Amino acid sequence: MVAIVEYYARALTRGRFSLLSFALQPLSFIFIVYVVSGGRFLNTALAGALVSFVVGVGIADLAIELVGMKTRSRFYDIIMSLPGSNWRKALGISIGMSVPALPYVVLLTAILVWRLGVWAFPRMLAAIAALWLWSAGIGFLLGVKGKEPIRVMRLSNLLVAGLTVFPPVYYPASVLPGWLAKILVFLPTVSASQVLSGTGGRASLITTFLWGVLGLAFLLRFAGIEE
Repeated sequence: MVAIVEYYARALTRGRFSLLSFALQPLSFIFIVYVVSGGRFLNTALAGALVSFVVGVGIADLAIELVGMKTRSRFYDIIMSLPGSNWRKALGISIGMSVPALPYVVLLTAILVWRLGVWAFPRMLAAIAALWLWSAGIGFLLGVKGKEPIRVMRLSNLLVAGLTVFPPVYYPASVLPGWLAKILVFLPTVSASQVLSGTGGRASLITTFLWGVLGLAFLLRFAGIEE
């Protein structure tokens, strides 16, 4: 498992601009929301970027990599020939694909802890872990069930955009009509963003936790990289 993590870490972070290009969209949204709101929505913008990094790695990058492995038979054979169970190999791929997001997740978490206070850190850590489990679970569902890389790529990109750009992830739900805000809070990305930005209560934390349990169930269901 460690070898798989090291492989993806080196492959995905190699190159001068690889990490910067990976972070371009979330960081640009922070800038846009900050400027448009006059700085009032900075906490939600930071939380939204944090959510986007976690969800993007799990639903988009992981799913595309898994379905792509089916067409790269040589690489697939190498992975399968490594010692260890399929579950450990799958976990290694999940963690390895998350490595490029780690510096940004740590940085954004540190900034939010600085702005919200140290007391907020345990809730933030729980929300990030639950969101990662849910995202990786959906990524495995798409990657294992998907047959065509292009179709999975389009579907995963659509899901990421639909779950992070349009709902109140980068901006607070209070700007939306009340009935719509009450519905959207049940989205995993919205509830996680509210926990991370300090705008959500116990209901947001419980919702995020339940989505994390669902993701864990998907991971246990698709414990291997074969279907």
